[in-house]
Amino acid sequence: MKKALLSLSALLVLMTGCNTYDDTIGSTSKVRDVVTSIDSDYVYELPVIFHVLYNDANDASQYIPYQRLSNILSYVNQIYKGSYFGDSENMNVKFVMATKDESGNTLRYPGVEYVNYTGEYPIDPYAFMTDNTGANVKYIWEPNNYINIMMYNFKSTSDKEIVLGISHMPYSVEGSSHQVEGLQTIKNENLTKKNLGYAYCSSINSLYAGQMPTGGYYQSDRYTNANHQASYILSNDIVVTVAHELGHYLGLFHDFTELSSTSASDTTSVQPVDSCADTDYCTDTQSYNRYEYLTYLQSLGSKTTATEATRRQSCDGVTFTSNNIMDYYFSLGYKITSQQKERMRTVLNYSPLIPGPKLSNNTSTTRASEPEGVVHLPITIIQ
Repeated sequence: MKKALLSLSALLVLMTGCNTYDDTIGSTSKVRDVVTSIDSDYVYELPVIFHVLYNDANDASQYIPYQRLSNILSYVNQIYKGSYFGDSENMNVKFVMATKDESGNTLRYPGVEYVNYTGEYPIDPYAFMTDNTGANVKYIWEPNNYINIMMYNFKSTSDKEIVLGISHMPYSVEGSSHQVEGLQTIKNENLTKKNLGYAYCSSINSLYAGQMPTGGYYQSDRYTNANHQASYILSNDIVVTVAHELGHYLGLFHDFTELSSTSASDTTSVQPVDSCADTDYCTDTQSYNRYEYLTYLQSLGSKTTATEATRRQSCDGVTFTSNNIMDYYFSLGYKITSQQKERMRTVLNYSPLIPGPKLSNNTSTTRASEPEGVVHLPITIIQ
């Protein structure tokens, strides 16, 4: 992905409200808390733990300060709250910095664990996310109680593409009447960390979480401006990256056309394709051909305006401005649609290995006990 800084003089980002969040709430203690009902207005408080994997504690791009990570998460909450930057659904979700570790001990740095990583560094995110040998499970905390976000320097790809983040997709339960279209199905909903052979998480490239070499941060100024209007956008906005990857973690695909491919090891990768179709299972998002957009973007040259760079043409021929959190650069990156909200709320209500209270899937596995040992699970990764 290219880095860029574009003027936003022709674009306005609307703010209709501003709330202050308590980002230091601790994690839940139960593995799977099944309840009889969850109101649509119920606010999920999801404990987040950033696992900062570093090789050199003196490298500011590796050892990201906990206060910086707390700030990033508070800005992500603005996006998920809706209506800060434009018309968007309120997810009724609050991501909070965990205050306790898995053993119930108070964290020195709320929401952050620093781990001196002794393996090859920078880390190959694809290898890390698809390793099903159990080697990386030690880096995550119980997924039923925490959202695990790994923060480390990404190893460069062979084509020099800049990868900002990558995530696992959640599961639906086989036989449930609440399956989410497009997600892998599994038989047992009563899974815990001990059943995992891979580190179920989102990974974020820490190179863009710290300060720029020139000062400031890799983010728009809309998060800190009093009126929440932006004067510029970045292709590598770290706040949009985290919001985007959390969208994947809660069941969202990209709004551009993409296809899934599965390897012999039962790992599925989702990638854009040079065609145009609605592949995100949400008819209220505007699908488009990513390849055609990149050709258009290249034709604009170096003096591109934000208005031009955020312009897309949908599969049905309609020109629109990209603003969805599940798009790539260049996008305003704040919108969540009604159907996207419905998908994420269904995952929160029913999917295994996701924090928060759950409704019963009413299948034969609902009453089954937790399986013993590692269970073979299909893995889906997506950028």
